[in-house]
Amino acid sequence: MKFALLLALFLTSPLVQARVSTDDPKVIIDEVDVEGAAHMPELVKKQLVADLLHSEYAADSDWIGSIDNKVEQAEFAGWPERENQGYVGFSVQATSKTLRKEPSALHVLVTVLVNEGHQKHLKEIDFRYVEEHTATAGLTPTELRKLVPLSDGDIYNREKFYAGMSAISRAYHERGFIDLTYTIEMRFDQTSETVAVFVSLTEGEQYRWGKIQVIGLRPMIELSLKSKLKPGDLANPALIDDFYHDNQSLLPTLGSPREVKWYRNRDHATVDLTFDFRAPRSP
Repeated sequence: MKFALLLALFLTSPLVQARVSTDDPKVIIDEVDVEGAAHMPELVKKQLVADLLHSEYAADSDWIGSIDNKVEQAEFAGWPERENQGYVGFSVQATSKTLRKEPSALHVLVTVLVNEGHQKHLKEIDFRYVEEHTATAGLTPTELRKLVPLSDGDIYNREKFYAGMSAISRAYHERGFIDLTYTIEMRFDQTSETVAVFVSLTEGEQYRWGKIQVIGLRPMIELSLKSKLKPGDLANPALIDDFYHDNQSLLPTLGSPREVKWYRNRDHATVDLTFDFRAPRSP
């Protein structure tokens, strides 16, 4: 009993309280000022300020970075067509000013500077090969450029650009280059308000179909499947998608192309496939 009383007195002493309170100092946002977000709807801006106001963060955390992320999310939510209208190069910077200090808290004013950038036009899209270009792909930079529905000089449109990149991926996959990867670099010219896009392609090996194993499918449908996927032919994933789409009502399960098991043999550049239709069809 005496020990409990002494412990209580010790914990409530001013010296210990000061030590406990200063061991875990906090930053508390008392005021918020958002500047430069001209395209952010007023309702979204008010909600952002309300979310930030009176927020508390550990003083030793990356609380400024957390605020930057919240502002970026609010900007994207309030202006989802931003990059489709040519506004690329968005940035945000939050700074703080101390309003008052307490033993356990620092009260601050946060100023958020939003740079929405200026509308950019497309200068060029340049395709480069990380490794030696495989002639059997039949896809030259000129051919690849035609697959992107954006002309030089157009207002940059993110949706159209990535639609083009999807078309490029499909074109490679149809030719057996199923491991294609790419990286994208964007260079901005603030003087001419243009953006140049550089795409670095790693084509990888050109694969062909190997062994095709089918389990739980009626012989006639299995024959139809194997007629599309002949060993030695170029590995084209679109053929699998087409089979599922065309025979959906005839298949014993409600499976999907994603359930097909792929086994890559990188030494021989072949792909073995296993289709398993033994699971019962869901009602």
